[in-house]
Amino acid sequence: MFAEPWVERFVLPNPFLLALISPLREFGVELTDFSFNKDAANVGENCLNVSIRRLNAVVRVGLDAVTFVAANPAWDLAPQLVAAFNGVSDRIRGIVGVSPRSQEATLAFHVISGFSDFGKATAKLVNRDAVGECVFSGVSLYRSDMVLVIDKSLRHTGAAFVRLQRTFGGDTPFEEVAARLYEDELAALRMLGISEVP
Repeated sequence: MFAEPWVERFVLPNPFLLALISPLREFGVELTDFSFNKDAANVGENCLNVSIRRLNAVVRVGLDAVTFVAANPAWDLAPQLVAAFNGVSDRIRGIVGVSPRSQEATLAFHVISGFSDFGKATAKLVNRDAVGECVFSGVSLYRSDMVLVIDKSLRHTGAAFVRLQRTFGGDTPFEEVAARLYEDELAALRMLGISEVP
């Protein structure tokens, strides 16, 4: 999130489109992967969408923020995602002339139990005398720069849903963001009784 909007930069020809096509070509991005949202209810919802299909990712350049989305990413794709996102971030900072005020990262995923008993694992996270017997005990942890929520999955039977949110400084590189999220994911999995990750 940037401190000030860059409305004057959202013109035709769009400077973001011109700046992003070149660094994203190596990831298979062509002009057909750029679009503007048609159903914006207000000016604040206007954005340039860039699909990075090869990485199952999207970049949304709005008037005061840039959103990077990776759907179902595998950690072995992290170096490519980091390279693509860093390239986009550098170009956008060059156009607007400032760094973001802050960055927020969210990682959300389901964990299917396999051999782990999430009921027993999550029971250790709460005061059983206070809450009584439960099939699953959800937990929410709030820290100054991080939120971790572990809950029972509503999509998959016997599974858990994990949501991690972390705030970073505006100049934090994506390598550090990805590494920190990976550490947070491993910590959440340990809370669920999973100590080894394939």
